[in-house]
Amino acid sequence: MDADSKLVTLDANVFVAALKGDEPYSGKCVEILSRVPKGFTLVEPSIMYVEVLGTLARRVGVELAERARAMLDGMMSPLLTVACNREFCLQAFALCHEYSVYAVDSLYLRTAIEAGSILVSLDKEDFVDRVNLGSPPVKVLHVSDF
Repeated sequence: MDADSKLVTLDANVFVAALKGDEPYSGKCVEILSRVPKGFTLVEPSIMYVEVLGTLARRVGVELAERARAMLDGMMSPLLTVACNREFCLQAFALCHEYSVYAVDSLYLRTAIEAGSILVSLDKEDFVDRVNLGSPPVKVLHVSDF
């Protein structure tokens, strides 16, 4: 997938897989992250921080989570970090029903729809495939297709 000069929303699982390095698509996730910011620009929901850092702290340790925080700060522009405030969440929750996705996933989908970005996730069955069954207004891809 050629994403040059495009806006992209990455699910937190892409960051986690890249940083942990022990998952089937970790290499592909590292490759995707290496293309930021020259290949494409990230637009992410603010929940990205707690999802990535919390998962790393729990599974690997606080030290890696702290290094990840610095990496995220360098990759994500505050101007393109969408606040998951009350209004945003109220706009996102209906996507749970429309696309049969989990609540947290609806925040990434809402971000992509609002920004007109490509959404990329490792969760093929429960997220990517479900959303694509509903013909979303944005591209939703598994990391293997990006």
